[in-house]
Amino acid sequence: MSSSDFRIRRQPPLAAQVFETLRTMMQAHVFEPGERMVEEDLARRLAVSRTPVREALFRLEQNGMLEQRDGGFHVPRLTLRDVEEIFQIRRLLEPQGVADVAAATTDGDLAAYIAGRDRMLAADSEQAAVQANIAFRGLWLARIPNQRMQDVLMRFDDQVVLVRHATLRSAQSRLDAAQGVSRLVEAFAARDPVAARRVMESFIDSAFSHFHRAVTEPAPAPPATQSEETQ
Repeated sequence: MSSSDFRIRRQPPLAAQVFETLRTMMQAHVFEPGERMVEEDLARRLAVSRTPVREALFRLEQNGMLEQRDGGFHVPRLTLRDVEEIFQIRRLLEPQGVADVAAATTDGDLAAYIAGRDRMLAADSEQAAVQANIAFRGLWLARIPNQRMQDVLMRFDDQVVLVRHATLRSAQSRLDAAQGVSRLVEAFAARDPVAARRVMESFIDSAFSHFHRAVTEPAPAPPATQSEETQ
């Protein structure tokens, strides 16, 4: 055996583990918009002390996933204006990002993109579609050659997650997203930066359109019960 076999494998700091756990829970929509994140409750729920929870909450705030008001941390209630600003930034940066990714795509990268696309196509629920979308986005973000652009989009990505459930709420929006991912994979396979840019611009515009409808159109009325129908 070599000396490397006996090296101590250090775990990430507890606060970092709590951060990733809470971040994953927020991506899964465990917490509702406007909900207060209470340190004591979270510490009890995660079986840790309050200190790493507090550190994680501050980091989530820095990433834009939480806001401080009324003396505590809350899941933001994003306004339409907030989301317009988020999508404006996406429209400026992401088309160039995927164009650069397309030009640099390797065979190994393409295999990962195809697997991600297949997961998106196989998603049979809102939650599965959201998770598949997050995973696919992570694939190409991690492969942006411009490290500074990647860092900006990675830091901004958590705010994108906050609106993903709304943009994928309807069956049509999930179908449009899956088709957009399929077209993006085709552009990656062709190593075509121009096509990748065009697909991403359309993808972002479609996502914003679905969000706008989700927050501005009235929710459909629940089906009438049998007793109501006979009245």
